Amino acid sequence: MRDTSPSGLQLEVWKGPEDFEASVTSGYFGEIGQRASLMQQKAMEYLGVINNLIKSILNIIYDLKEFEIRLIPYNDLKNENKSKEEKQSALYSLKGVWMDQVDSRKGRGSINLLVQDLQFITLRDAFFVANTAGEADNLDLNERVKNILKRKLAEFNAWKEFSEKEIRKRYEIEKIYLRSQVGTLKLYANWLKPYLIAASKLKMRSTTEKNITNPNIVNSFSNMEIEIKLYGKKKIPPEVIHESYKGIELNKEYYAVIEVIMKFRSVPSALSGQGGRQYLHGGRVDMTFNSFAFDSTDQKAIESVELYEDLELIDSYVGSSLKQLQEEIDHYFKEEPKEESKKKTKTKIPIENPFRGLFEGFKEIYTPIKESITTKRKGSRIAHKELEEKTQEKAKDLAYRIYYLYKLTHGMIAI
Repeated sequence: MRDTSPSGLQLEVWKGPEDFEASVTSGYFGEIGQRASLMQQKAMEYLGVINNLIKSILNIIYDLKEFEIRLIPYNDLKNENKSKEEKQSALYSLKGVWMDQVDSRKGRGSINLLVQDLQFITLRDAFFVANTAGEADNLDLNERVKNILKRKLAEFNAWKEFSEKEIRKRYEIEKIYLRSQVGTLKLYANWLKPYLIAASKLKMRSTTEKNITNPNIVNSFSNMEIEIKLYGKKKIPPEVIHESYKGIELNKEYYAVIEVIMKFRSVPSALSGQGGRQYLHGGRVDMTFNSFAFDSTDQKAIESVELYEDLELIDSYVGSSLKQLQEEIDHYFKEEPKEESKKKTKTKIPIENPFRGLFEGFKEIYTPIKESITTKRKGSRIAHKELEEKTQEKAKDLAYRIYYLYKLTHGMIAI
């Protein structure tokens, strides 16, 4: 099918789904079952590590979101586009956080308890009004309250400066740790995939349809059945219809596709050698040759189908988890926009062509001719239909040639 010699068909060949089923009492069934169990056990180990990594990533994302919320007041204070009222609101927010989380640890020396227990009624309001020691002096307060207020403002301003640095530092460290955990998760996911694929390949599937018991498999015997599908395709260019179609542009490409289905009933016999235990198969093969005519749209749909149905496990365990986290992860991995990209591009003022009206008469004459030529070179519905019919004929011819050459090569009667 893919031989490039003059006698070969020069097809692009690939293998489709491969199904096999063995009797439960055969040695082949037992050995394949042991190998599948080893692959599944190894896959479960990696899945356990991946689940722990996903939990760790979720906790890191939660911490990063908390850091972002805590950084909002600091960013508002430094943002020149914010109004005076918005900056004042951000400062009130920081003062509230300081009173609840820092100053409250001082017990009876905190502002809240001084107001509540020692009747410093004006201290809390004055703390939110004044921002510096100079502003505290201008307030209508007694000296005792002013002294306490100045000390509290000094502590708050020092905390505001150092807390911002600390939060931003921890925020960057968490982002680096998140990148490390995501890289580890992808590494384990790549290690997991081969074991899931191997376990899927070793899984036996019934070669009959509609869940009917396979009459070719007898559990008391050592026999098995294998079904293999091979596909070959060849692109059919438009010039096969006629030489005048050479160079024509079609919005679809057409392929002659051959399907070869081999159903093999086998009696496997074990053979031990230096390379380990192997099986020799002997029995009967039923072969079916089918021909199809596909366009590029049909071909893409066929190629997008997974060869192994159980490979969906990879997406459910790994792909879906990464996909759901990807939006959150990309939010912290995105790069800051560069200053060069913010520069406005200069718009060129179009210059009017003074001779444009001179050619309008020629344009009216030339347009119908151009459209007719373009329509011919781009192809029409008739060209698509003719090429589709020609592709069907080529596919039938290729299928017969494969059938004929196979029987001729093996000394069978070829008709």
